[in-house]
Amino acid sequence: NTKLPYAAEDRTDEPLSVYAATKKSAEIMSHAYAHLYGLPLTGLRFFTVYGPWGRPDMAYFLFTKKILNGEPIPIFNNGEMRRNFTYIDDVVSGVISCLYADLAAESKAKVLNQIYNIGNNQSESLMDFVKEIEQAIGTSAAYDFQPMQLGDVKETVADISTSVQDFGFAPKTSIQQGIPKFVEWYRSYYE
Repeated sequence: NTKLPYAAEDRTDEPLSVYAATKKSAEIMSHAYAHLYGLPLTGLRFFTVYGPWGRPDMAYFLFTKKILNGEPIPIFNNGEMRRNFTYIDDVVSGVISCLYADLAAESKAKVLNQIYNIGNNQSESLMDFVKEIEQAIGTSAAYDFQPMQLGDVKETVADISTSVQDFGFAPKTSIQQGIPKFVEWYRSYYE
C-alpha cells in the first residue's frame, strides 16, 4: 500500500515483512472470531510508539544507547525515511478513550470487527527525530548510513479520523516534547 496516510479500512492483504504479516494475521483471526461468535471486537493499530519503558530493540532506544556510549548509529536509506512517531502517553490516552467509548453498541450497526489507528497523524523525518535525541542528550551522533532494510517502508502516517470521530482520540505530544522526556527517563533508569 503506497497510499498515505494509512486509513484503518485500507487493504493490507499483501504484507511485505514478517512483522506486517503477523499483524495482518491477528486482524484476520479477530475478524473470524467476531463473525463466528457474534462478539464485537476492536483492534488498535499503533504507529511507531516511543517513550519510557519502551522496547529496547526500537530505533529511538538503540540510538539513545549508542549516542551515550559514543557509538555510531545505523541510519537506513540514508535517512530518507519518515515515521508517524507516537508518544506512549498519547497511545495510553487513545486506548483508555477507546475502552470507555460505547463502540460495541455502535459496531453492531456497522461491523463486528472494527480497526482503529492510534498515531500522531503526521510523519516526521527520521533525521529530525535523531536531531531531537542528540539535542536532548547534548551531543552529536556519528552516523552509519546503510541501505534500506528488506520489508521496510519509506514513510508511515496514520489517518486517525475514525479514532477522533468514534472515541475522541487526540494525540498531544510532539517529538520536541516526547524525546526529552524519554531521554530523561533513560538516563535515570540506565545510568
